Amino acid sequence: MKCNVGKTERIIRIVASLTFMALGAGWWKGFYVVGGVVFLTAVIAWCPITAALGISTCREEEREEIPADTASTDKDKRIRERRFK
Repeated sequence: MKCNVGKTERIIRIVASLTFMALGAGWWKGFYVVGGVVFLTAVIAWCPITAALGISTCREEEREEIPADTASTDKDKRIRERRFK
């Protein structure tokens, strides 16, 4: 999965999920489910709805996937250096 939820949107989603969960404590219990889904999309930085619509708020360097293998190329090394500074 490639990232389609940027850092700013992730923060907004976390705040929104906490708000939904607080509303679930007082009003309709379905807000817990909505808050949980919004929180999950913020944590994994991927939203299926925006993926289906082709929308992405990630910057280009956030979208690049880092391979799991240890044998890396020069491009992979540059990606890791940029991401983990």
